[in-house]
Amino acid sequence: MKDSEIINLSKAVFGVFFSLGTLILLAALISKNNEFAGAGYLLIIFGVPLNLLSVLGFLIYGIVYRSKFKECMIAILILTINIPIAYIYTIIGLSFLTH
Repeated sequence: MKDSEIINLSKAVFGVFFSLGTLILLAALISKNNEFAGAGYLLIIFGVPLNLLSVLGFLIYGIVYRSKFKECMIAILILTINIPIAYIYTIIGLSFLTH
């Protein structure tokens, strides 16, 4: 796998979960529908394991192919950006939907 493919795959996984989380949060805030809160919860339930599998995959790939280790670490850092974003979205969603 080329260096740019590793980074692009990481960006794609990040983009999918970031976009889905943003859409669900905006839909929940606009509609005040609690079903979107459930969808957000499901996104976290399914998104965390998928992101962890991606991180593990990049880590193993970087260990096996030492020349790609730096790119794999960058890819992992890109994926970890979703952690504080998901936390902030959860706090926002819970604060608005509980009132």
